[in-house]
Amino acid sequence: MTKKLLFTFLLVALFSSKINAQAEAIEYGFKIGTNRANVVGDETDTYYMRGSVHMGVLVDIPVIEYMLSVQPELLYSFQGHRFLDEDSVYDDHTLKLDYIVLPVMVKYYFTPGFNVEAGPQIGMLTSALLEAKTTENGVTERTKEKVNDIISDIDYGVNVGLGYQFEIGLFLQARYYVGLAGIVDVEEGVDQRNTVLQFSAGYKF
Repeated sequence: MTKKLLFTFLLVALFSSKINAQAEAIEYGFKIGTNRANVVGDETDTYYMRGSVHMGVLVDIPVIEYMLSVQPELLYSFQGHRFLDEDSVYDDHTLKLDYIVLPVMVKYYFTPGFNVEAGPQIGMLTSALLEAKTTENGVTERTKEKVNDIISDIDYGVNVGLGYQFEIGLFLQARYYVGLAGIVDVEEGVDQRNTVLQFSAGYKF
């Protein structure tokens, strides 16, 4: 039920904004950037950030000209975290969680260029892979294991951020995502959530 309500909310926000906006003022664009992803919560003392990327497309829909707009995005985001395990023969472990994500950002412009943003996000897991490696005497040994069966298919949370829009169409963004849904699907009582710090650049047409 929660998942259906979230999808309904995002769709209503998208289409109601389109109705109210002037069609000729809508801008389309793309973006690409870096992720500094991690997982926070229970039993995460040895977790640390995984560096990765995100990319996708967006629509900027003005609500109040030069002041307020709604920006739905469709992104592919590489997330997860790295961690240490003293009981393992491997030195470096990485949980790679890949998502298709739909943020819907409400943007307020203090000036024609500078803006702040906030909004909900929902994501669908496409891949969950646990990788580990160790190097000894110049030889690296690796192992991989799919862990989709223990990771939740749906992730949702909120974003806050800021950005700058140049007159030529180029824009820069910094954004922080906090997951509200637990990512562990099997262990009751374990609360672990996604976090992502993003830096993006893109272009609007």
